[in-house]
Amino acid sequence: MKRRLYGIVFAFPQDEEYNGMAHLWTRDAETAYWFSLTRAVDSDDIEVMVSGQLNYVGPDLSVILSSTEIVIKVSAAAARALDGYSEYAVAFHPESQDLCSIRETLEVIFGGKVGLVIDT
Repeated sequence: MKRRLYGIVFAFPQDEEYNGMAHLWTRDAETAYWFSLTRAVDSDDIEVMVSGQLNYVGPDLSVILSSTEIVIKVSAAAARALDGYSEYAVAFHPESQDLCSIRETLEVIFGGKVGLVIDT
């Protein structure tokens, strides 16, 4: 099952508001649905959080970054822990941060891991 989102994407490779963690998030412009990917400074774990504060921490995800969207795929276990979706497609709103910032943040989140594909 796929969840499509359209919103401004914010990306910080070191978000000082959150103790320097790498943080990428968006809120859908129409539904206010929330999606985020984070990785703490001293952690090997990637956290996915969606609306309702549902979260999953683990390695079972992959991300494809293109010039127009981010597609995030999660395992069946992750989908069950979240809200049932195995794929999230986040289309960039024109006011999203620049692609370089988004790419840099994803590279920090996936540092030392497999699963990130840059297709820009």
